[in-house]
Amino acid sequence: MTGEVGAAAPQRITRAGQLGWAFYQLASSPYFVIVNIFVFNAYFQKHVVGDNVQGQVIWGYTQALAGVMIPLLAPILGALADAYGPRKPGLIWFSAAGIPAMIALWFVTPGEVALGFTAIVVAAVAMECASLYHNAMLTSVATERNVGFISGLAYSFDYIGSVSVFLLWLTLPALGILALLDGPFVHERLAGPLAVMWLLVFSIPLILFTPDVPRSGLSVMGAIRKGLNQLGHTISRVRHYKNLASYLVIRAIYADGMSAVFSFLAGYLSGVFGWETIKIGLYALIVLTVPIFTSFLSGWIDDKIGSKRAIQISLTMFTLAVAGSISTTPTEYLFFFPVTDALRNEQLPLIGPLLSLFGFTQFPEQVSLTFSLIGGAFVGPVLASSRTMVARLAPPSMISEVYGLYTLTGKATAFAAPFLVAVVTSVTLNQRAGFAVILVFLVLGLVGLWWVKEERAEAAPR
Repeated sequence: MTGEVGAAAPQRITRAGQLGWAFYQLASSPYFVIVNIFVFNAYFQKHVVGDNVQGQVIWGYTQALAGVMIPLLAPILGALADAYGPRKPGLIWFSAAGIPAMIALWFVTPGEVALGFTAIVVAAVAMECASLYHNAMLTSVATERNVGFISGLAYSFDYIGSVSVFLLWLTLPALGILALLDGPFVHERLAGPLAVMWLLVFSIPLILFTPDVPRSGLSVMGAIRKGLNQLGHTISRVRHYKNLASYLVIRAIYADGMSAVFSFLAGYLSGVFGWETIKIGLYALIVLTVPIFTSFLSGWIDDKIGSKRAIQISLTMFTLAVAGSISTTPTEYLFFFPVTDALRNEQLPLIGPLLSLFGFTQFPEQVSLTFSLIGGAFVGPVLASSRTMVARLAPPSMISEVYGLYTLTGKATAFAAPFLVAVVTSVTLNQRAGFAVILVFLVLGLVGLWWVKEERAEAAPR
């Protein structure tokens, strides 16, 4: 297989190598899903902190702090990867660095706010840096013709992993695992160790089968010097890369909003509807099943209609779904319509009886969950096409550097949405008002995409 999008040619690419690359996204999915979005997130806010409103505030500060630290590392790491060559060592090193932090989550019992805060920040920084190297390998395992498909396939694997690990987590009580362990909230605290075991097992295909680009011959220090010089050169020529830079900034805005949705959704729903952790798990299981199929299809569609148009369609639907989800509480739906006692026990047409089988029996929670299903259908496509867009816009010789800048811009303002959510929640003492701030970031991103052209930049002359 030839015709790589990137500049450096790896060893011969095989289907096993492509699948190994996609499998790493399955391997890392439990951290992002059962730790950072659903199970541990809700447990930390509701039980470790002990108050849903204050929990949302503190969780916002964990995400904001990680969002400040990651941009300090991302562009340097990306430039280093281009100068040094191989990306797999960085992926493995940072994945390993996140393991102790995820194991530490087991020791976060109610009241251990400082330990939980620290472990979450360290794990977030390590796993995001590992993700940078994983993204940079995309152009080594895909061609110009199928880069969208391979990126979408990885996100399908991501959600397959998420659903599978949720099923495993939900069955732990029936397997008798919890009875062997002592302490409060054993089920919730196992999220971190479970994520570690999953990461170790499913990273093996990438390590064994996925090719890497060869070393440039530079030492690590030499590669750092060359990478930093190249990064400085790129920044000094930002006018030459105006379209690419515009996309990175605009993507950062809507990515900030999407990250905030993921970071706060479980805690928000737990607080508004009073759902316990098991019900949050069932909610996640239902929502995460949908993008298994839509992410796979979106990669094929991306290759047909282009990344920009795929992002615009998917992000529009995701934004509307987020608005719909927060429009509903136990007492009202679609912001303005009251939920009467009679309506509360009604079933939503068509999908309501199915949702009730999973314990979502009341009309308002069925409405909120239906909007979440719509959002879930389009979240994978947004993420996959956003990553593919970089491969379509970046000069081939700068792919890792641009993915480093992609992470930098994606995280440079990543503290903004969580910080504003925390501040508004603290001031209003209202979770819904705080969560609604996120919509501003999604809408601004949608508007900004109209100014981006889908065309590859040429490397600026030295």
